Amino acid sequence: KTSAVKMPSKSFPSTKTLSLYALSFCCGVLIYSYNRELYTPFVLDLPLVSYFNSTVNESFAPAEVILPPLPPFKSSTLTKPTAWTLTVSKGTKKRKSIVCYCAKCGSTSITNELYKIVFGKPWDYPLTEPWIQELDSTRWEGLGKKVRKIDFGKTSSFAVIRDPKERIMSAFRSKVGCQGWNDFEDREKIVPALLRLAGLPEKVASKPQYGSGLCLNKTVYLRALFMIHEQGLQGKLNDHFLPQHLHCFRHAPPSKWTVVTTVESPKARCDLELVVLGKSAGKNCSLIKTHGTSKKARTSEALSAIDEARLDAITRKEYQFFGSYLN
Repeated sequence: KTSAVKMPSKSFPSTKTLSLYALSFCCGVLIYSYNRELYTPFVLDLPLVSYFNSTVNESFAPAEVILPPLPPFKSSTLTKPTAWTLTVSKGTKKRKSIVCYCAKCGSTSITNELYKIVFGKPWDYPLTEPWIQELDSTRWEGLGKKVRKIDFGKTSSFAVIRDPKERIMSAFRSKVGCQGWNDFEDREKIVPALLRLAGLPEKVASKPQYGSGLCLNKTVYLRALFMIHEQGLQGKLNDHFLPQHLHCFRHAPPSKWTVVTTVESPKARCDLELVVLGKSAGKNCSLIKTHGTSKKARTSEALSAIDEARLDAITRKEYQFFGSYLN
């Protein structure tokens, strides 16, 4: 005789128990929502480290950066821009032209080509002063003259510009960075001057891999530049960091120049030849670009969100000013 197995009867939670479950669930949802809001990145208006703070507090979060708007530029701080008049003999006549280029805009490439155009041979002087960019030196045989006030009249003119962000980061690598073989002599002077203008202490700087003096990492460098712009003092910047629209174009907008170009333009050399000589052979029109840093260094930029925001802020005016001229 087989006995049946007695199965336990199913018991359902009481109404009171279900109410407790529901209450616990609701509490859990509320706690989760609170924590989610608490830890989700949001714009936090707090100052940075005391000695590393700008004149206006920045708001920032891991995925978002909001910088305060930069004030108008203080024109009283600007040193006068420098351009060059070049006088070239053509038989019994002399042709005058105006040439202007900023530091880190391709000045080495432009002046090397200019020398070949004028003298018919490459620059073959040793790497000593006076440098090729100094058109009023004896090596240019008196053909160049520095001018502070640009008066075009009927004179042909040629100006070189560069992508603003590329230029700022190129100046970082060659003049203030800590890695590689930089311009040590310039760096020893430029870094302290840059920090003083920004109002930052030298303790935010670093020791370079090679050479003496101080150097800056990318974050401190861009922070210093932003603080200088924030105070309207960009007119006092070293030529390598001075915004381009405050140099060749301070009193003469791009539309006043015969040619405004970049060294990457496929006809930059022929345009230079046309302005200086009044004619161009129309051959080998592209420039041979000369860089002070290796291709590997030029293509290895990695910026944080706050660094990108600062770089964007300090170059925005230049992009607005030049527009299609940068294409």
